[in-house]
Amino acid sequence: MQLLRNIWHPVNASVAFVEAWALTFFFVGMIVCGVMQIVARFVLHAPIAWSEELLTYSFVWTTFLGASLAVNTLSHFNVDCLVIRLPRAISTPILYFVWVAMAVFTVFLTYKGVILTRLNVVQEMDVLPLSMMWAYMAMPVSAACMFVHVIERLLVGDFLPQTNQPTCT
Repeated sequence: MQLLRNIWHPVNASVAFVEAWALTFFFVGMIVCGVMQIVARFVLHAPIAWSEELLTYSFVWTTFLGASLAVNTLSHFNVDCLVIRLPRAISTPILYFVWVAMAVFTVFLTYKGVILTRLNVVQEMDVLPLSMMWAYMAMPVSAACMFVHVIERLLVGDFLPQTNQPTCT
């Protein structure tokens, strides 16, 4: 098991690194497109047709990749009032079950996302001369990244954010 952890950890770290840089790229792109659109529309009185579409699809990618990276850092909202009050012998199997269910769900999302992406290869975006495949690809890519992060958590056995205080009183 330790060998598998030693192999999987660099894979997870690499995926998280690529996600962080992609999020930075898309977020900066969103800001640039938004500022360009505002300046063009309200100052130059000549809106840029493609900037709104690029802004929209950058937002989609940012949302999906951000959700995936949040799985890695345990940043998603969770209600753990019951689990933290249960004895460890009961809470640990419950947490493993939840994270295995998450792994199964990410495989399902990846599979369905690939199907959806393949169905939209020939459809083009409204303004940009690109295939809609690039927009739809956000779902299977982020789901595959989530799978990597979920497996990392299952191998490490760390499922709850570390806090100094109980989250429920």
